[in-house]
Amino acid sequence: MICLNCHTEFEGAYCPQCGQSAKTQRFTVRNVMMATLEVWGMGNRSLPRTVWHLFSRPGYMIGDYLDGKRIAFFPPVKLLFVLCVFYAVVVSLLGYDNPSDVLSSLTAEGANSQELAKATLSISGHSFSVMSLTETAYHLLHWLDHHKAIELIGLHCFFMLFAWRVFRKAPAHPQTTLAENFFAQVFISCQMMALSIVYLPIFGRPDTLHNIYPLPSLLLFALFAWDYKQLFGYSWRKTIKCTLLVHLYTFIVFILVVAAILGVVLIGADTGPATQ
Repeated sequence: MICLNCHTEFEGAYCPQCGQSAKTQRFTVRNVMMATLEVWGMGNRSLPRTVWHLFSRPGYMIGDYLDGKRIAFFPPVKLLFVLCVFYAVVVSLLGYDNPSDVLSSLTAEGANSQELAKATLSISGHSFSVMSLTETAYHLLHWLDHHKAIELIGLHCFFMLFAWRVFRKAPAHPQTTLAENFFAQVFISCQMMALSIVYLPIFGRPDTLHNIYPLPSLLLFALFAWDYKQLFGYSWRKTIKCTLLVHLYTFIVFILVVAAILGVVLIGADTGPATQ
């Protein structure tokens, strides 16, 4: 065959010079549709297959991916972004307000209240406007709502750190690296997001959108335990204990980080007008 890209004569499925497929042909309606579907992972069925495995054998699938069996599965970070798009579409079709929309209405109502507008909060001798703090929270939440995948990746990075430590002596995948735990956590996030897409139209309520996932807390914990059980190979008792430790450490460090960020914001808000 002669490569249509670099005109190299070759035999086989791909050009050895530039790597273009031997099946490259003129555009037709069919191959344009297939190329469009491949952007969403539908053309080679890897996205539906990956989601199915996340529902049926999540930990084993993650283990296969970490062990090098990757051609059959959709890349985890890309999968998370695709699922977040579907989630946003579902939320829009259901007519639910995002948490930032709710907070925006509260902020607007508060702006019309003279008492709230004049209210201040004193912390360590510094006075802060309640309205300015509310507006700062609104802008932060609004940004996170429109970058759901980044929000989830940031959250699961906390789980990544402590799963890396707690499961370092696991029988199935011992001494996993931080990078491997990162991809494992992204896959877990994909599993929870895919389940949220199914759960929200049936059992969801508008107030559940204030949570990271609109799933019950016990269900989220059970998913973590199930995934860790299959991935790391501990007994159920040991897995539940380790999962509790991961959540405890994550909660403590998350609160400390949020408190530190809030402190920086408050100090900046307090010193900003004085420097002008």
